[in-house]
Amino acid sequence: MSEKNFIYSILYDYYGDLLKENQATIIEMYYNLDYSLSEIAEEMNISRQGVHDALKRAEKNLIAYEQKIKLHDKYMKYSRAAENIIKLSSEIDDEKYKDLIEKIRLEAAKIINEG
Repeated sequence: MSEKNFIYSILYDYYGDLLKENQATIIEMYYNLDYSLSEIAEEMNISRQGVHDALKRAEKNLIAYEQKIKLHDKYMKYSRAAENIIKLSSEIDDEKYKDLIEKIRLEAAKIINEG
């Protein structure tokens, strides 16, 4: 059995409300609650193949939303930029800018933690 691709769990956080209810439930159970396809099928009273098909459609939809809207991509770019700001600010070794540098680091950390 292959490893689960947890990008779908991340994309679900962004776009889960755009999925059909049953697709959202299946993504939630499979990726976030670590249910097997058989366990989901039993819980939802549908066939294992039905779960598999719905899961694949949901994954395809999540990828399509990301390709169009790019929320995760934008977050990753902003996060990398904020990390660079923190790194660059740590290279400033001037006591008179100490308070300003700390404020810059705190603001950059807010960007990173918004995701």
